[in-house]
Amino acid sequence: MPVVPELNVIKKDWRKVDLRIALCYPNVYRAGMTGLTVRLLYALLNSREDVLCERFFLPDSKEPLRSLESNQSLEKFDVVAFTLQYEEDYLNVMRMLLLSGFSPKRADRKPGDPLVIAGGPCATANPEPLADYIDLFVIGEAEPVLDELIDCIKSFKDPLSHVVEFADLKGVYVPEVSNLTRRVWVRNLDDAPHPLAQQVPLVDERSRHMTIFGQAFAVEVSRGCSRRCRFCLLRHIGHPKRERSIERAKEILSEGIRYTPVGKVSLIGASIFDYSGLEEICEHVVSRGLELAIPSIRPESITEHLAELLAKGKQRNVSMAPDAASPRMQEVICKEMDEEDLKDAAKILLSQGVNRLKLYFIIGLPGETREDLEAIVDLSRKIADAGYGPRAVHLSINPLVPKPHTPFQWEKAPSVFYVRKSLDFLRRKLKGDNRIVVDALDPRHFQIQAILSLGDRRIGKVIELAAQYGGGLGAWRRAMKECEVKAEHYIRRKGFDEPMPWGRIDVGLSKRYLKREAEKCRPNGS
Repeated sequence: MPVVPELNVIKKDWRKVDLRIALCYPNVYRAGMTGLTVRLLYALLNSREDVLCERFFLPDSKEPLRSLESNQSLEKFDVVAFTLQYEEDYLNVMRMLLLSGFSPKRADRKPGDPLVIAGGPCATANPEPLADYIDLFVIGEAEPVLDELIDCIKSFKDPLSHVVEFADLKGVYVPEVSNLTRRVWVRNLDDAPHPLAQQVPLVDERSRHMTIFGQAFAVEVSRGCSRRCRFCLLRHIGHPKRERSIERAKEILSEGIRYTPVGKVSLIGASIFDYSGLEEICEHVVSRGLELAIPSIRPESITEHLAELLAKGKQRNVSMAPDAASPRMQEVICKEMDEEDLKDAAKILLSQGVNRLKLYFIIGLPGETREDLEAIVDLSRKIADAGYGPRAVHLSINPLVPKPHTPFQWEKAPSVFYVRKSLDFLRRKLKGDNRIVVDALDPRHFQIQAILSLGDRRIGKVIELAAQYGGGLGAWRRAMKECEVKAEHYIRRKGFDEPMPWGRIDVGLSKRYLKREAEKCRPNGS
């Protein structure tokens, strides 16, 4: 990709380091640099004097795959490290490996080729779909294992020849031996490093390289979640909830704005709406004359004061995730959300000038009926009745994608036919209401996501072929046919005693607990 002008780019002398690491985000620059993950890993790796880290993003079709910092190709690095945030980015992992100059399959690599590693939530959940292409997976969070992993890599002249020895490291899964691996995680966020000199694109706001939140400094205030939503992957692989103290968060903000002089702050956290110091940190941001960006908020967290702070921080769009609209479906997913709280939150936000809402709903849950879909329509209209104008309330409708390590891992994913029929019903019911827009992807994309989420090593070859065939829906169909892989095998309901592909990964939750929760969400205990 072309060089993007940025603040705080780190460029090191290749001759003065022991290890050269390519940090790869398998999607475009705009997606990769919106969150904190790439900036955090970039800071952690480059904080070592013996390590050089440069970034790679998915290039456009006409661009070569080169590092942003020095325009080097992937094969020039000692380590190629992917962060896996979304299953559908597996296709882009494969595209980048196919462009790399070395074999994408680990069994075909030769001495001197880079060591390929991967981490992130998808790697922690289920490394098996890419297990024939990745040498090592980090299971859990990077900070507890990163230095030891780098030291181990440095100790070998040819790490590829000693890959099985990495299985002795905590939090490292080696597909060659399929070692039982326990998730590693940061115990105290106040003790964890946080990037201060963050990379921010110096481009026009209309540029394809501008991040979603614009030129913003990201502050991570929490990890994990204390809620018990049965469908949520991050809740199950990211427990327990941990918070940065408000004092430490303010220190990071004050120092960070000196190193990263921008006009906006984005607050990061899986359950940021539950952060105990949310109003105080928002107040601190706006008191400094900075704009504010918060990705998602629970309705009961929205007070008059918080809405006023959002307005002062020039945030005009807010996302909320009811996920289910009827009490019955809320019970299935273990996420109660009071209708009055939602309506009150919408009124409060609108009264302060926050005039656009995005609402997330899940369809295809176990036991769902037409009445449950009707409830989505009714709730959406009641929220819009707070006074929202044309196209101000966007509904993001997403089919259930069962995730590993959650109570839904045994559930059947909804069929493409059912999802299409349900989306048609919702659109028909809301037709003519110009306040509400229904957003949804082609249901076939969600089926692919479910296969990638629940898949085993046979899916790896499907991903490779789909990448070679262009990556469209037709490419996936052709690849699955050639590999004799049936979608139904992966998205069907499974028995509680059936071995799962991710069975060698221990995220700290017992099967007994997950099974008990799964039984609660099945209609009539079926």
